[in-house]
This record gives sequence, structure tokens and C-alpha cells, in this order.
Amino acid sequence: MPSANASEHQLETLRLYGELVEVREDWGGRLVLCCGEGCAASGVPAAVSIAGGATLAVDGDADAVKAAMRRGELDFVVDTLDEALRALKNEVRVRRPLSVGLIAEGSRALKEMVERGVLPDLLLIGAKQNAQAIMENKSIRALEAAGMALRSMVNADGERLVRHRTMPSCKRREEVYLSAANAAELRALDERVLAILPGDDLVRRRWIQRASQYLRDARSGGRWVWLGEEELKRLREAGFQD
Repeated sequence: MPSANASEHQLETLRLYGELVEVREDWGGRLVLCCGEGCAASGVPAAVSIAGGATLAVDGDADAVKAAMRRGELDFVVDTLDEALRALKNEVRVRRPLSVGLIAEGSRALKEMVERGVLPDLLLIGAKQNAQAIMENKSIRALEAAGMALRSMVNADGERLVRHRTMPSCKRREEVYLSAANAAELRALDERVLAILPGDDLVRRRWIQRASQYLRDARSGGRWVWLGEEELKRLREAGFQD
């Protein structure tokens, strides 16, 4: 059974995924930036990969970055921007998910990005990051002026922005935690959920299909999903006991 922290992290990742799909449904061929200490473990890289995009996570905490890679949330860890861009370039071109952790002091790495003309499509700030420090960074402002969008789960004072207790753009689908006793039971539960979701509901189907791939702590114990009242009723009728 996962810890409370693992469940909380999975929920936070679902909400970050909600931030992404509110902007566009498919992030294939797009580059998302997260930066600042703690960003590699914030859930942003996993959320972007689930959405189909590529992530550059600039984080000076080497231990945290390496731990995020062990959990499956990062594919590679590098020490220079050159290495990061080499890894990302082809995967962005062919629209494949990839998450790269760059162990570097944020301000210096961001300044180098501006100088080299690297322009991510989005800067996504997780709820446990210092949004004020990020948003006041001159290089971030330069990237914004060049066309990079910004989404934050917290305001400049560090207060949590209440978003996505419901599925983005659909207030009738709520965040629901479906518990499972073990990994096999969770896999069966995922299949049941997929069976009741519409075939063209790519946003929710992608979450169910990919969450365990990019969140190793989410491979047993339970799944956070967006479900409507009628869908939850059908799930219970199919044998799920909450």
C-alpha cells in the first residue's frame, strides 16, 4: 500500500496534468520548462510525459533530481544545458515524451537558455515551489516576452491556487480516489475504469494508461481519477467496492 505522501504526490501530478490539458490536449512536440529547487520532484515532469510532451527540469538539488529519476519521473539526468538539449531535440521533433533533469544553478542555466535562443512552450510551476523567486527571475521574464506561456499552481505569495478539484472544463467530474490492495488489483481496476470511459476521451484514458509508467509509486495501492457520478455508479456495479 502506498504512503500518504505517494497518494498526495499522485493527486498533485493529476492536477498538474489538468493544468496542461487545459491549455492543449496533446503536448507531443512541445517543450515544458520547470525550474528551481524541488521542481524535479514536483510532479511536473511526470505530468508532462503523461500528456505526451518533453520536459526540461532545471534543479540545483542533485540528490532530489537523481531520486526523481529512480522513481521514473525523469528519463535522464545531465550536468550541462548542451547535454540536455541534445537529448531533447530529437524527441521533441518526433513528438515523443522525454523528461531531462539538468542539475544546475537555476539563474545561470536560464540566462544561458536566453542567450542561446532556447524557447520552451510553457513554464509550469508546481504547488511546492517558490513561485515568487521564479517569476521575478529576469531570464524567465525574457522568455515570457519571447512567447513562453506560464502556468502556476501557486501565486507569487506562495498561496495554493485552488484548481482542478473537478476535471478541467467539466465540473461534473470530480477527483476520486479508487483504492486497491495490491498491484494486480490496481491493474484490474484500471482496466475497469478504461472500460467505462468513452473511447474518444483521450485525456482521462491517457492518464489511466500512463500514470504507472511515469509514477512508480502509483503502481499499487490506488488511483486518483476524474469521474462523474454516473461513471462511479457503473464502476460499483462492475464490482468495485469503495
